[in-house]
Amino acid sequence: MTYTILTLALVGIILLFWLYHLMKYCFCRYFCIYRNQKNGSIVKRQATILSVTTLKLGKKPLLELLLLFNNLSGYPIHRKIRVWDSKPYLNRFEVDKTIPIGINLAKKPKDPVFLSLNESRISFTFVLICSIKLIVYVTGCYLLMSEAINKVFTSPNQYERVFANSDIWYSGVFVLVIIVIAYQLLRTTGLLSNKSAETSKWDLIYYGQTVSAEITSFKDTGTLVNHNPLVEFFYSFKDGSGNIIKGSDRKIVGKLEVGSLYGMQTIDVMYLPKNPSLSKLAENLEAKGISKYLSFILLLTMFIFSANVIYWFYKIVI
Repeated sequence: MTYTILTLALVGIILLFWLYHLMKYCFCRYFCIYRNQKNGSIVKRQATILSVTTLKLGKKPLLELLLLFNNLSGYPIHRKIRVWDSKPYLNRFEVDKTIPIGINLAKKPKDPVFLSLNESRISFTFVLICSIKLIVYVTGCYLLMSEAINKVFTSPNQYERVFANSDIWYSGVFVLVIIVIAYQLLRTTGLLSNKSAETSKWDLIYYGQTVSAEITSFKDTGTLVNHNPLVEFFYSFKDGSGNIIKGSDRKIVGKLEVGSLYGMQTIDVMYLPKNPSLSKLAENLEAKGISKYLSFILLLTMFIFSANVIYWFYKIVI
């Protein structure tokens, strides 16, 4: 029964994993804002719209706004947010206009900025739709697993041989090994940040101060991203107390821009006043990194792997 138990455990873990993500997508994103608004974790700011990009047309177009506003230390930063314009005829989202935003401190280290036109309220329709999604998913999982368990334990020896001789284990192990190797490689190159790094970056963006730093040296790390080199910069700057602080950070430099690096003397960095040793290039903090997209690719790979396992399991058992 070893392979049978392992197979049922694998399928169960996959179903619970996607149940967690479904609940997180349906409820946490909206209910957390409502809860945090009640306990005072939302900081209000006024933001100026620098640019507007229409991502999807329709009666309620999807817009991407580039905003300029002061962080929690009073220093201007740029961030992008996406909004559904439910009232496009009001022309609320135009360049140079000011809109109210909220910074959700409880979302650290995730992106905390959201449009805050009025107090968040929980929609009954939204709750109903999310509840239906969960009921359908849980019911489907229950029907699949209950019928599968009944059939497996009716003929345990037959299914033990089938599970033991299946190629799904080899393909599953191969996919998991590839994901682990890719994850470690991305972590090593710095393209995929861990939670600690994301927390530090969050602190720098929303509590940091900007300063012009002197470039002491730089080097090519030997890593290419889209055929462009990843360069590490070494710099020094003075903090608010006049102390000389040294730091380093990496950024992707275009192949045609490498030659101009030798003429650069200063570069803008952000540092944390309470911990000046923590600093990053301001350019890296202003722009959205590719870590989010790499995480999405890894999650998509997990979805394809999960769908393959569930399909295989359903085909054999049901």
